Amino acid sequence: MKKLLVTGSSGLIGSEVCLYFAHQGWAIHGIDNNQRAIFFGPQGDTRWNQKRLASELKGFVHHEIDIRDRTAILDLIDSLRPDAIVHTAAQPSHDLAASIPFDDFETNAVGTLNLLEATRQFVPDAPFVHMSTNKVYGDAPNEIPMVELATRWDYADSAY
Repeated sequence: MKKLLVTGSSGLIGSEVCLYFAHQGWAIHGIDNNQRAIFFGPQGDTRWNQKRLASELKGFVHHEIDIRDRTAILDLIDSLRPDAIVHTAAQPSHDLAASIPFDDFETNAVGTLNLLEATRQFVPDAPFVHMSTNKVYGDAPNEIPMVELATRWDYADSAY
């Protein structure tokens, strides 16, 4: 059975990825540390969704890891050797980012780098999908024409 690692697995996008691929026969491993509760208080708590995944998805494995923890990420990907990785973990609030710039950068940039480096070292042939909302850049990127290449999407206009 193929193994899928999903970061931010208790969030909206991550949990939907978990559900979709579990129903396609994949073994699902989720990384989440409920950081939303720290960023947004009790209303941001996602433990309910983690419990839902654990109860609905046979064999779902939760990993309580902060993606900023390089050693933990390296160790997990080395031991798990997932067949694919979908990265949805993030600090998603523009408004909050201004008041916590280092936490924001460390989660969104350093956490992503930790995952990419662990993938490069231990499962270089595994597809790595980074998913985010358009809140990162506003709606303008949705207007830029894209072309599908053999292994990724790229801008149709090389000026971008």
